[in-house]
Amino acid sequence: MRKRIGKTIALLTTLTMAMGMLSGCGASSGSKSSSGPAEVEGDFDGTVSIAGIAPLTGSFASWGEGAENGYNLAIKEVNEAGGVKIGDKSYKLESAVFADDKSDATEAASAYNNCASYDVSAVIGSCSSSCTLSFVEEAQASSMLVITPYSTNATICKTGDYIFRECFSDANQGPTLAKMATDEFKATNIAIVAAEDSDYCAGLAEAMEGALDSTDGVKYEHYGCVTTDTDYTAQISKAIEQGAEVIIYPNNYDTVPNFVQQARDAGFDGPILGGDAWDGTDVTGYEDKFNNCYYLAHVDLSADTDAVKSYVGAYKEEYGSDSGLNAVSSLYYDSIKMLVQAMEEAGSTDPSVIKDALLKITYESMGGTITYDENGDAVKPFTIETFENGELKYYGSF
Repeated sequence: MRKRIGKTIALLTTLTMAMGMLSGCGASSGSKSSSGPAEVEGDFDGTVSIAGIAPLTGSFASWGEGAENGYNLAIKEVNEAGGVKIGDKSYKLESAVFADDKSDATEAASAYNNCASYDVSAVIGSCSSSCTLSFVEEAQASSMLVITPYSTNATICKTGDYIFRECFSDANQGPTLAKMATDEFKATNIAIVAAEDSDYCAGLAEAMEGALDSTDGVKYEHYGCVTTDTDYTAQISKAIEQGAEVIIYPNNYDTVPNFVQQARDAGFDGPILGGDAWDGTDVTGYEDKFNNCYYLAHVDLSADTDAVKSYVGAYKEEYGSDSGLNAVSSLYYDSIKMLVQAMEEAGSTDPSVIKDALLKITYESMGGTITYDENGDAVKPFTIETFENGELKYYGSF
């Protein structure tokens, strides 16, 4: 018999909107990132500009490094291949600005205003759901095309027809995590520990719980925390007391090592599952603790596929190391390549035309084939990653 033990969850949506009207100014000149895309010479008929947003500083700066690098690498490769081809003309792809949202929703709204002050065809960003939520309503009202590579909160693309994502949505990620727990690991007693002050964490937990509520023979309990917590012993003790066979911890990578260590030290040796924001977790010093841990990912960068090998090789050659080489970097890279494909299929750099082409697109990303539903949410496969003595390994896919 299905039993729902308890639930304490508060979905806090941070919507910090910029005041006043946004107007375009000039083409793609003005401030650029100091590490912008390498200049590519060519015989172009003109330029088409885009802009990007990511956390270059703040708590998620390691995501931002990869995001900017993937974004710039894609622009360079587009131009080396002859630019954006519209009809019988070829346009150089340029970045007007790559703005830092500092991992903060208020700063993200300002970063968007900076991007929107240029004459751009699209804005690519941002990483965290709270940051992206801070500007998508303004973007929709201004008919600005936005593709977020890494913000999974289910409400984002419901904002309107100019808002898309390259990543999967929590509306799909949550049920997939629930399915992993119940189908793959045969759990009938589950504990969820999720930060209630994060749009991403709370939204993902809510989607998981909705799926578990409709699963017969499964009971679960939700134990709340906040993103600044460092001590999870109370939540973990309650999970062990309830007899949880699986713990799901759908929180950001910077908090994961503490949680996993404390769970293992408390004697929980069962599976610990996470969402895509586990990507980038530093397991140094915790290697043995992460055995039997799993998370949903957008791509396996160790995959033996031409697309992944080509990207990893080009990234290391361009930047001299694998610093920042993570799923976020690949999502920003693929967002640019997908945008260019949509422009070329639309035969236009006008956002109002590109958005219609995106809805019809079939794009081969590093993580698999992407199509779009009517809301602008990506339909794509899930990759499952695990750890073996601290080494990230491919586990499977859904």
